[in-house]
Amino acid sequence: MNKPALKWKDIDTYHAQYPLKFQKLLQQLRKVIKQAAPGATETISYGMPAFKKNKTLVYYAVCKDHIGFYPTPKPIIVFKKELENFKTSKGAVQFPLNKPLPLSLIKKIVQYRVEEDAVFNQPKSTKKSNTLNSAILKYNLNQGNDKNLCNLLAREITRALPDAENEIWHGHPVWFLDGNPIAGYSKQKAGWRLMFWSGADFSEEKLNVRGSKFKDASVFYSSINEIQKPDLDRWLKKARNIQWDYKNIVKRKGKLIRLK
Repeated sequence: MNKPALKWKDIDTYHAQYPLKFQKLLQQLRKVIKQAAPGATETISYGMPAFKKNKTLVYYAVCKDHIGFYPTPKPIIVFKKELENFKTSKGAVQFPLNKPLPLSLIKKIVQYRVEEDAVFNQPKSTKKSNTLNSAILKYNLNQGNDKNLCNLLAREITRALPDAENEIWHGHPVWFLDGNPIAGYSKQKAGWRLMFWSGADFSEEKLNVRGSKFKDASVFYSSINEIQKPDLDRWLKKARNIQWDYKNIVKRKGKLIRLK
């Protein structure tokens, strides 16, 4: 079905070579990709329709009995369970031409690639830079209308603490320096809680939810518009310079010691 020897001017001309019933599937795929990656540039790359922001997000191509969807290797691993009904290989998924496309799943995968692309495009630090853990990217995508708020927090924390490790810890995203928890966020009844493990000593009025036992302090957000980047930048600088030793709290039988 595919004709690799031919070069296509644009996605429209690529689609036009196929029967109308296949064009309909291709247009559905194109539409959901554009919804998930607003502002992405359409192009033809390696003879296939492709969508690009900083780097290419996804490709697709019509093959003999399926549409090949190429979102790069990591999403195949991250969405392994959701893709178990489809044939996959490293960096590729096969969607049969005789079945409906899993549009909601495709949208999630493309959104994942958009966030990966945004993280990879952050300014490089003089220190070793960590990427955002794939589990956190997936966690954020599963937050429905709040996913943009979560993505913003994740990007800003990773940018400010490029040498921090990050993972899903006790069910929510947390960033660590030398194994010590520094910052994280979680969904609570009051909204999204951004917590700094040593925040009680930051002397920040807006971090007004204080832990009763330890040195944590938090702020709650109900929408992305409430996040003030200057505040967040300032708090994250203090988070690096003011730390209590939670890493060894069990060994010290619940006693906290100031590290910095």
